[in-house]
Amino acid sequence: MIYYKNAKVIFPDKIRDCVVATQNSKIVDICESFEKSENDTVVDCKGLYLSPGFVDIHVHGGGNKSAMSEKPSDIVEMAEAHLKHGTTSIAPTTLAAPIEQLKKVVNSIKAASEKSQKANILGVHLEGPYISMQYKGAQSPENILNPSKDSPDELLDMWDKILIMGAAPECEGVLELGDKLSKRGIVASVAHSAASYEQVEEAIRHGFSDVTHIYNACSSCFKTGLFRNAGVVEAGLYMDELTTQTIADLRHLPAGLLKLIYKCKGDEKMYLITDGLEFSASNVKENTVYTQENGMGVIYEDNVMKLSDRSALAGSAATLSDCVRNMHKCIGIPLYSVVKMASLTPAIVCGYGDRKGKIEKGYDADLILFDDEVNIKSVVTKGNIIY
Repeated sequence: MIYYKNAKVIFPDKIRDCVVATQNSKIVDICESFEKSENDTVVDCKGLYLSPGFVDIHVHGGGNKSAMSEKPSDIVEMAEAHLKHGTTSIAPTTLAAPIEQLKKVVNSIKAASEKSQKANILGVHLEGPYISMQYKGAQSPENILNPSKDSPDELLDMWDKILIMGAAPECEGVLELGDKLSKRGIVASVAHSAASYEQVEEAIRHGFSDVTHIYNACSSCFKTGLFRNAGVVEAGLYMDELTTQTIADLRHLPAGLLKLIYKCKGDEKMYLITDGLEFSASNVKENTVYTQENGMGVIYEDNVMKLSDRSALAGSAATLSDCVRNMHKCIGIPLYSVVKMASLTPAIVCGYGDRKGKIEKGYDADLILFDDEVNIKSVVTKGNIIY
C-alpha cells in the first residue's frame, strides 16, 4: 500500500485535505488518517496539490516526435514527453492522410499502446481526412477525402480503440459516416467544418456529439447575401448534446472566448486539449521552422505554431499543464473545475470515465502532484511513481 499524505486533493467539485491510498494499479481508499504497516510506503506531499493525471485526447505529437510516425517507439516517446508535464493518458491524433497511410499509423499507435510501460496510450483520434477544404487549417489539401469514394470501413475495423473521428458533416457522405461511427461506439466530432447551425442539428441526429477545437477551423456567424447564419460555433455553444474541445494556450483563443465557452458549456461539456504538434512538451525556440509529416511547413512564432506562410495557426506547442495554468491563473476558473476539464471530462468523452480522470476508490492510480503555479512535481501512472 502507498499512502499519499499532507496533500490538497482535487476532486471534481472540491479540494480538501485527506489521505489517498493506492495498491498495485488502483486507488483503494480515501481517508482522514491511517496506520502504516511494515510493507507500506508513505509519500509526504508537503502541501502540494494531488490531482488525477491529465487526459489529452487531441494531440498530434510531442518531444519532437509525431503521432503520424509508423515507428511505435516514436509514439511511446511522444507520450512520455507529455507524461513529464502531467498527462498520464493520451490519444495520439492523426492528420488527414490517405487511408492506407492511416492504417499503418493506427497499427503503430496500437503497438505503442501495448509497449508503453509508463504512459497510458488510450487509443487513436482520427482528425480527418473527411473535412472541409474551406476550413482545412493546417491540414494538407491533397489529403482531404470523400467517404463515399474513399471508404473508411477497413480503417475503422482495425482496432476497437479508435476513439474519435473528426469530420465535416456538410460534406458528401459524412452523415452516413456519422451513423457508422455511432454504431461502432466511436465519437463523431464536427471538425474543420463550414456547416450551418441547421446542418449541425442534422449531424446530431446521425451520431455527432462533439466539436473539434471550437472557434478554430470552423464556421461562426457567417453571412449569405445580406443575412446572417449561425454556424458550428453557435451550435457547439448552445446544444447540450455537444461537448467542445478547447485549446487553452491563450493563442488559439483569447481570454474572453475561453470565459464564454466555460459559461455556456461548464466543466461537464467543455474540455481541454493541446492540439500539440511535435514541438509540444519540448524546448522549442522562437522562429524554429519545421516540415510536418503531411508536408506542410510550419514555424514556431509568438509562442504558437503557424503555417510558414502565416495564413493560419497550425497547432499548439502547449502541454495540458500549461492549459490548466492558463484557465486557473489567467481566466480565474476554480482549480477543481479546470482539473475536471483536463481529466474526468475528456476521459468520459472517450469512454474511460469509469476508471480514469478522477480520484475515487476503484479508479486507476494515475496521479500527479503540482504546486500553486501548476508546476508538475511528481507523476504516478498505474500505481508506479514515474517522476
